[in-house]
Amino acid sequence: MMWSDRILTHKEVLRVFAALSLLYLYPIIHADYAYIDDNWRALSLAEDAWRHHGRILLELLYRGMTFSAGMVNIFPLPLLISALALAVAMTRLTFWLFQQPRLSSCLVVLPVLCNPFYLGNLTYQYDGPGMNLALVAVIYAITLRIERAFWRGLVAAALIAITLGLYQLIVGVFVGLCIVEYVVGVRNRVHAGELLGLLAQRIAQLIGGSVLYFLSAYQWVIHDRGVWIPLSAGWGEAVAGRFVTAMEQLTLLVTPGNSPVVLSVLLLGVVGFVQVMRYIPELPGSTRARVAIAGLYLLSVPALIIGVPGIMLFFVWPVLDARNFIGFSTVLMFVFFLGHHVLGWIRPRLQLLLVVPTLLMFSLCYAYGQVIIAKKELAFAMAGFIARDIVSQEALASVKTFYYIGPRTGGNWLPRAYPAKQAMPLLEHVLSSGSTLLQTHFLPRLGITNVIDGDRTALERRVGAQQQPVLDSKFYSIYLADDTGFIVMKEISDLENYKDNWPGL
Repeated sequence: MMWSDRILTHKEVLRVFAALSLLYLYPIIHADYAYIDDNWRALSLAEDAWRHHGRILLELLYRGMTFSAGMVNIFPLPLLISALALAVAMTRLTFWLFQQPRLSSCLVVLPVLCNPFYLGNLTYQYDGPGMNLALVAVIYAITLRIERAFWRGLVAAALIAITLGLYQLIVGVFVGLCIVEYVVGVRNRVHAGELLGLLAQRIAQLIGGSVLYFLSAYQWVIHDRGVWIPLSAGWGEAVAGRFVTAMEQLTLLVTPGNSPVVLSVLLLGVVGFVQVMRYIPELPGSTRARVAIAGLYLLSVPALIIGVPGIMLFFVWPVLDARNFIGFSTVLMFVFFLGHHVLGWIRPRLQLLLVVPTLLMFSLCYAYGQVIIAKKELAFAMAGFIARDIVSQEALASVKTFYYIGPRTGGNWLPRAYPAKQAMPLLEHVLSSGSTLLQTHFLPRLGITNVIDGDRTALERRVGAQQQPVLDSKFYSIYLADDTGFIVMKEISDLENYKDNWPGL
């Protein structure tokens, strides 16, 4: 028997997931890149933000891990703890899907963590671990083995409420896993009535969990994160437009270099979907139940696809960032499961071919790690330029407060990372369109504590259009008005592609 054919024990599966999780997270830990939210919290500027956004459990979790009343940054410890907890949960999910798991079975479940659109979420030093623990809660809600339906439903609802209290969008993963569970049930030829009953239980658990969340953590909400698209004549058009945008962003994953892999995986998924569908007439149960099963089975694919942006489709939100596409993990898992089924039907050893798309996800993660290192280095350089001018110029050293006004564009201008972003367009999307060249909260690292965020309206009112800057450099100008300074970043017009400056290349 080859090593790839060997049935793994529970401990062995856990070791596989622990090792792969740490290997996957290494570039993010190594980069040590702080998003704007991380800087806010590290400087105690957003201590109540989680509570006021309905995520009080995340606040309690951090206070418990730091043994303090403040928001102390202890990265990467929380990420490592949450990764190990997720490895335990993925082990449980593997044995829920496969009675006798092999190494290839672990690759089917790995997209729970290794979702390319989830990279930005993992980068958040404060929020990322909580999102991982929300995934843990969702997986346990799905894989509960309590015999009595009432108690199983009650515990599952409580776990869903915990998920919502950590990060609301993760609940879309619960919906996706329910769909995967449904398809697995068809593959395993579960009784049609039992399968429909299980689906009804899942819906009840989701409703119950939402009610529990509303009655508990939601009561602290002060700042809603979005507004529902108003139900008017243009509602359907607005939702459809956001859906089309989301699908366009998903296509960023496909490049000329990886298209053979992506197309092969999709082809295996389609073949597997058709194969499993052929089991429906063989399901025990009434004809009416089997017809209902068939209809819901056909709806599983569009439901999974809609679940990628999920509830964000219905919010008035300026952009759909990659971090909103957490539901894509269950799409990958769904396709991997069907591909695993087909490859096993051809020849079981071929199931290890799933290592190829897995390597694709790892390569994206490591490329992303290099990109955020480049972004961190550029931010350090910009902050260093400003800090040097403030402390070295006599006219600026005595200024009480500086207002920082960032550029309108160029938030993701990264000459060092340009080749990577061209080869892998998804990297630009993962960085987020709301990314900025420099954050004011970065400057305290260099000992500058009197620079805060400003706006152009105040600049125009205090300085006027005719006043000349006290200092004019390549990337910014500094204006003075009494004891107040304005640091105004210029729009970047330089080429991002360094190679374009070399004639003949």
